[in-house]
Amino acid sequence: MQISQDKVVTIEYTMTDPLGNLLDTSDNGDTISFIQGKGGIFPALEEALENRSIGERVQITLPPEQAYGATDERLIKIIPRDKFRVEGEIVVGSQFKTRRDDIDILVTIVKVDDDSVVVDANPPLAGVTINMDVIIVEVRDAIEEELLTGQVQNMDEIYEKEHKKSMAVELK
Repeated sequence: MQISQDKVVTIEYTMTDPLGNLLDTSDNGDTISFIQGKGGIFPALEEALENRSIGERVQITLPPEQAYGATDERLIKIIPRDKFRVEGEIVVGSQFKTRRDDIDILVTIVKVDDDSVVVDANPPLAGVTINMDVIIVEVRDAIEEELLTGQVQNMDEIYEKEHKKSMAVELK
């Protein structure tokens, strides 16, 4: 079966930067699944997978604009250290959530000195070119519930529910 609109696709992947540093991986067996055409993965990767089949390998390089986006300098803020309220030691690389307009935003501490703390609300991989190495593990038709919700369902749970329904016996 080929990958096309509304197919559930399961992949293994390795994501590296241009120097070959590992950024993320499905770790040879910990697969991810998405519904083709529903925006569950990078659009350029989705396009590269279109019409491919189980067992095929796809390698693609995504510039920042096609991955996590360019770095937005407006999302980098310098906060006076005495106004920076966080428990414990302030360490570069630490992340925390803050709220803005009722939305949780992940922020990373990128610099600390005696006077200030520099925080960055860009996605951690913003501005990074990403190399994707993908192996297609499974392609199947999406079920009605998946098409309605846009979310891949756990098929084992669905089979179990259906099995229980078919096993139900009316007692009188």
